[in-house]
Amino acid sequence: MTQITHELVLEVLEGCGASALPEAEKLGPAWRVGPTELGLRTDDLDAVRGLRRVVAASTGLTVPARRPRELRETSVLQRFGELLGEVRRQRPRQRFHGLRLEAAGADTPEMRRLAETLAELVDLPVDPEGDLVVRVRRGAEPGTWQMLLRTTPRPLATRAWRTVNYPGAVNATIAASVLDLLGVSGEDSVLDMTCGSGTFLVEQLHEIAPSRAVGVDLDPSAIDAAREHQRAARRRGRIDWIVGDVLETELEPGFTRVITNPPWGTTHGEHAANQRLLEDLLHRAAELAAPRARLGVLTHEITRMHRVLETAPSRWRPLTEHRFFQKGHHPRLFLLERG
Repeated sequence: MTQITHELVLEVLEGCGASALPEAEKLGPAWRVGPTELGLRTDDLDAVRGLRRVVAASTGLTVPARRPRELRETSVLQRFGELLGEVRRQRPRQRFHGLRLEAAGADTPEMRRLAETLAELVDLPVDPEGDLVVRVRRGAEPGTWQMLLRTTPRPLATRAWRTVNYPGAVNATIAASVLDLLGVSGEDSVLDMTCGSGTFLVEQLHEIAPSRAVGVDLDPSAIDAAREHQRAARRRGRIDWIVGDVLETELEPGFTRVITNPPWGTTHGEHAANQRLLEDLLHRAAELAAPRARLGVLTHEITRMHRVLETAPSRWRPLTEHRFFQKGHHPRLFLLERG
């Protein structure tokens, strides 16, 4: 069977594109389209499922058309059916349960008729929560439309190993991008000071297992979730999960990479208390870090983090700040180096 070369649209969170691009380039020619979109040309849809810095991948058609109703023409539907056949033949075989059309004006009669036509073609019901996602949008060239078919039932950002719904977990694609910026190698010893359900350390195991990895959290249920997530990930590498206050828990120092995603805002604490927590975390990280170690602080408390770096005594030298954008939230990674 002749393989089809797919020109894919890769959705990324703003701030993750620089990490996602080299990952995509391993599968074929890739390019930046915008802050939240990459392009990729590849004939290996199976490998696309392994992209860890991408929210979702879609294959699609660009159709010369003036109006959406022209997308219902026989030749277009035939090409769409061929694409769906390629998507369904992935290993493991992809199974879908309902079709969801995403488009500007999705509730208009014209778009509803298009959804019904596509659903009939693929023998699935139209479902607003459907897992066969088809996006319809105007093409880059005037007089064209795009039909984008998501290649997986769930977004790539959804991790199968996340079997416990623990509140406040960091987005996995952001976590993967943070770890890229932190530059973790197999020789590093890594400490997650506020590990929650373990996203950073479990995500790291999918790249390179560090020589030592420790996750600490006050909440026993968070550590239980982290252990469950590590088991579900089925990746080699030891992680020591510790229930306790990292500011007081006795730990062997010498960590070369330290990460923390502390509580933020009024959802998880008061601003003034969070500023004091940031001060305490930086002080404790300095006690536990090796010379020239790197510390990544992912926080929404931007103003207070700046205030801590400007006014509080610190043995950390700022290297860079990196912004992420996710559904109205704008967390920022502060990357610091130990003096």
